[in-house]
Amino acid sequence: MLDERLSLVFDLYPACRLAADIGTDHAHLPAALLQRGRCQHMLLTDISPAALENARGEISRRGLTDRVTLRLGDGLEPVSEPCEAISVTGMGGRTIRDMLLDGRERLRGAMLILSAHTDWPLIREAVMEIGYTIDREEPCFAAGRFYLVLRATPGREALSDRELRLGKRLFQSRSPRLKPFLRRRREILLRELKGLRAASRPDPLREETLLSDLAFYDAELRKITSQETEADP
Repeated sequence: MLDERLSLVFDLYPACRLAADIGTDHAHLPAALLQRGRCQHMLLTDISPAALENARGEISRRGLTDRVTLRLGDGLEPVSEPCEAISVTGMGGRTIRDMLLDGRERLRGAMLILSAHTDWPLIREAVMEIGYTIDREEPCFAAGRFYLVLRATPGREALSDRELRLGKRLFQSRSPRLKPFLRRRREILLRELKGLRAASRPDPLREETLLSDLAFYDAELRKITSQETEADP
C-alpha cells in the first residue's frame, strides 16, 4: 500500500522497460510499479546493506525476484546501464542535489522523479545545471507533513531566482493540495520574517525577498480562490 507521496511518484512514472529506484529501502514503490505493469524490470540500489536486504525480502515476498536487479552502492554509481526513468525519494534536498551533480553522466536522458524532505531550491538548481527541465511539480501530504514531487526531463530551462526558490511548474498544478501547501509555506515565511525583524542584526535584503515571496504567494492564493468560486455551480 503506497502512501500519498509514493502514490504521486507512481503516477508521475512513465511506462518503461527498465527503471531505477535509488535509495530503495523498503522497495514498496518499485514493487507497485512492477506489479501494476508500469515497469517491466527495475534496478534497485541502496547504500545500506541492511536496507537492500529489506528490499530483497519485499521483492521475494511479492514474487518479483526475476524482474529486479539489486545493487549496493552510493547515489547513481550503481546505475551502469541506460534507464528510461530514475526515481530518488525519501532523502534531503542537499543529498539529492549532490547525487544529480556527481552522477549526471549516468542519467543518459532518463526521466527523473524526485522527492525530498527539504531544500527544494537546491534540487531545482541542480536539475537546471545538469541540463534538465522540470515539467511537473506537485504537492502532497503524507505522515503529517507536506512534500513536493518533481519530474524532470532532458532539456535546459533557465529559472529565475524566485522560480528557484518557490518553483515554476508548481503553480500550474491542479492538485487539491496546492492551496493548503501554499498556505503552509506562507506561514513558514511569516515566521521567518518575524524572527528576522526581532534579530539584533537586520538583513534588509532577506526581508525584501521574504516580503516579495509573501506577496507572490498571496496573489497565487487569491487566484486559486477565484478559480474555485468560478467553478462552483
